Amino acid sequence: MYHSLAALLGIVQHSIRSQAMLAPGTRVLVAVSGGPDSTGLLLALARLQRKLGIELVAAHINHRLRGTDAELDEACAAESAAALGVEFVRTELPADLASGGNLEARARELRYAALRRLAAAHGCRAIATGHTLDDQAETVIMRLIRGSSGRGLGAIRPRRADGVIRPLIDCRRAAVEAVVRQAGLRYRIDRSNADPRFLRTQVRERVLPLLAELNPSIARTCANLAAASRAERQIVSAWADAQLAAGAADGRLDVAWLMQLGPAVRPLLVRRWLLRAGVAARSLTARHAQAVLRLAEMARGRAEAHLPGGWSARRVAGHLIVERVRSVRRVASTTS
Repeated sequence: MYHSLAALLGIVQHSIRSQAMLAPGTRVLVAVSGGPDSTGLLLALARLQRKLGIELVAAHINHRLRGTDAELDEACAAESAAALGVEFVRTELPADLASGGNLEARARELRYAALRRLAAAHGCRAIATGHTLDDQAETVIMRLIRGSSGRGLGAIRPRRADGVIRPLIDCRRAAVEAVVRQAGLRYRIDRSNADPRFLRTQVRERVLPLLAELNPSIARTCANLAAASRAERQIVSAWADAQLAAGAADGRLDVAWLMQLGPAVRPLLVRRWLLRAGVAARSLTARHAQAVLRLAEMARGRAEAHLPGGWSARRVAGHLIVERVRSVRRVASTTS
């Protein structure tokens, strides 16, 4: 067991340092579901706690979606925290979570919001989640299947600006689970992870095993692609900001300046301009950028492009402006 655990700790420590995830003295909220990945995360950070000079709080979010299983998950997470000598806290998501569509997305959004509240309440400046190298590979493949842009291929960020970190991002799932088993810690398997209705399940059980026959290092290859995409995004974003300093110096986007640029870079610059104005990145799609571009291409007429979060873009003479709208107006033809 020592060799397996030592190898895992070495990978985790390298990831933490290379990605500047944690500074000494940081209090870390560790998201623990009761599953093998998050239990392995808690184990690894508990073993590295003194060396890294950090403090830990284990946090469990009860989704209340799986009846007795959900209660057993929570009990298992609490047991692991106690065995490792880590403070344990918990909270619940709304009882009506299951009503409505896109359950996965809503659950994820509410889960991170709950983790942020717990982190604030317990003085934690970082939130650690148990995403592994396999999760990264699955996400890259899912983004490819869905037709993601190069930006989307950046997939799971090892460290986010909001304090979320992924210390296991360079660890294989099987290695994490093996170390947890060898350490004698109990964990539970969420049966929904094997539900074939979810794309991630299909990618995990069918697509990646097939790709691994062609390239045994496919998981690492996907992770390298994600890292390269994130690095390129930083470079492109810096370039776009420099361009916008000339084309949108006063916050308004100069149409003539925009249209003299190559067609391939116009959507990128429009998106960057919208982000700088305050439009939320999470809900801003390529369709929105194209709608704004159509405004720039119009020779005459008054129209607007409706954007997420109550934002709207419109053309005024030779410029595009973006502003917050107070009331819901009829969607113009440019948004179709």
